[in-house]
Amino acid sequence: MNILELCLSPGLGGLELYVYRSAEALNNNDSNNIIAVLSENSKLDEHFEKNSSIPREHIKHFFRALPILNAIKLAKIIDSHQIDAVHMHWGKDFPLAAFAKAFSRQKPVLVYTRQMMVTRSKNDFYHNFLYGQLNLLLTITKELEVLYKKYIHNFSDKVITLYYGVKKPDHFLQKEELIKQRNEHGFSANDFVVGLIGRLEESKGQHLLIQAVQKAKKNNQNIKALIVGHEMNTGYRDILKKQADKLGVADNIKFEDFVSNPQQLMQICDCVALASEQETFGLVLPEAMRAGIAVIGSNSGGVPEIIEHEKTGLLFETKNSDDLYTQIEKLYLDPDLKHNLALQGQQSADKRFNNTLHFQQLENHLKSITS
Repeated sequence: MNILELCLSPGLGGLELYVYRSAEALNNNDSNNIIAVLSENSKLDEHFEKNSSIPREHIKHFFRALPILNAIKLAKIIDSHQIDAVHMHWGKDFPLAAFAKAFSRQKPVLVYTRQMMVTRSKNDFYHNFLYGQLNLLLTITKELEVLYKKYIHNFSDKVITLYYGVKKPDHFLQKEELIKQRNEHGFSANDFVVGLIGRLEESKGQHLLIQAVQKAKKNNQNIKALIVGHEMNTGYRDILKKQADKLGVADNIKFEDFVSNPQQLMQICDCVALASEQETFGLVLPEAMRAGIAVIGSNSGGVPEIIEHEKTGLLFETKNSDDLYTQIEKLYLDPDLKHNLALQGQQSADKRFNNTLHFQQLENHLKSITS
């Protein structure tokens, strides 16, 4: 099967890294030939350059509702490589892929992994054309599947859910390693550490965790936080540090920049929290669960599909730092609860969010619609 992975996004976040992961996983099957079409010199293009031998073609990204010139160029790439399936990810690439299919002789199937929310009806003439070219829309949560079937009801039979897959850690830290790494990151063996890993921006809720740590300090509880991620807007880390200083918990909060292997850092934490206002999925949660770490997530978006409250993790009321603190305190005061939630969460994630199984299912979907 000849598969084209399409993503002209300039960034390098979870969506773009999934493009890379998809290409590499599908490329492991000798019966597949993979090509990536990317925006030249984008962060994703640089990531492929450093880490992959998969061949690439480049198209300059210009977002237009009618991307005719780029679509003609993509159609030529499709035909020259005899592409059977185009797998796209970024919403702005959808019109490009749809028009390219219309212009190509090869007429590949179009598969769209949708990772972002949909908020309005898309049953006008223009969108009917786009979705008419689409063969399969893979949503990453059941909630998103329901919304898509509501908003593109003319094509609801093309929509199914395929949960993300994540890898288990390359290495599980032993006790001595854990203590050593804790010391390297500024924590003692006795600290109760809450990790929050994700982009630094208000919607991700780092400020809520800082407030929760203040409440713990007032109650003389040894709860600290490790906040990891890169700034979406320069200076936001300093804003968070000033908040911690103002609340008197600057010594209880450690900040670190983006890391390429977050599961190693997760293992030095007692629990990992996802405090976002709205997450379509929340990849950090199954990553932590597969690492054997207890998780706490905001009760919104796709998070309740990942966490079964008080069985595989804990949920807190979205945007409520008091309730976030309450859930953290449960784990702090009850080590057996923390252990049991971590164990059950790991067992659940190993079954439901298995990386190998995910890409096997993706490949099966591609084979099914191309045949």
